[in-house]
Amino acid sequence: MHNTELLLTQKSNSAQPKAVHPDSDQQQAEPESLLLQIEALQSQMKEQAELSRERTEALLEDRRVRMEEMQTVIERDRSKIHSLNEKLHRTQQMLYDSTKDYLELKYEGRSQERVWMAEKDRLLQELDRCKEQLDVSKDDVLVISDHALEERQTQNLEIEDKTEKLAKRLHLMNQRYEAMEKRRNLEIEGFKNDTRILRNQLKDVEKQLYKVTVGVGEDGDMFMLHNIHQTAKRSKKMQSELHQLKALIYGVETDLRNL
Repeated sequence: MHNTELLLTQKSNSAQPKAVHPDSDQQQAEPESLLLQIEALQSQMKEQAELSRERTEALLEDRRVRMEEMQTVIERDRSKIHSLNEKLHRTQQMLYDSTKDYLELKYEGRSQERVWMAEKDRLLQELDRCKEQLDVSKDDVLVISDHALEERQTQNLEIEDKTEKLAKRLHLMNQRYEAMEKRRNLEIEGFKNDTRILRNQLKDVEKQLYKVTVGVGEDGDMFMLHNIHQTAKRSKKMQSELHQLKALIYGVETDLRNL
């Protein structure tokens, strides 16, 4: 475009008519020279008009090119502006969403913090109650421990007393058992003696029966029956005493086992 303007400027300068300095001879020139000048001027004007037309066309072409370039720049800028607007809208939307999320998280965080603080207060109160209960429990444990110790000491004393009494009772029972054992031995010895006597008496009875069988008188029969009756009573009495002695021995053995 700048080259075209330079070319038109050069043509315009070359086509400009040169100044004519009339002198006394030229004032007397013939009409033909004037016609030649007129034709020259017309030719220059025609060239000047052609140059002007070409220059105008060049300027129009340059203007058209400029307009196209400007339109291209405008379209490019418009597209860029549209893209930037879209980015701006997306950025604003992202900012809005981020701000919304931040506010929601902040609100939720504050809510959680309030819940946590309430839970913390509750736990601290519970901890204080537990400490108080622990102190009370310690006192109760000390009291219970002292009471349990006293009861244990009392029980130990009672157990020692019972043990001592049981030992004395056992010693007494052992003495009684030994005495009963001696008595039993003596009674057994007496029973043996009684048995031996009964056997001797039985032999006497047999002898008397034998005499009866060989013909003893009526008085002899009565005497023999009397002896048999007495011997039977004595045997029953000894058997009864023997049963009582056995029962007593069994009772003593049972008491010893229970101890």
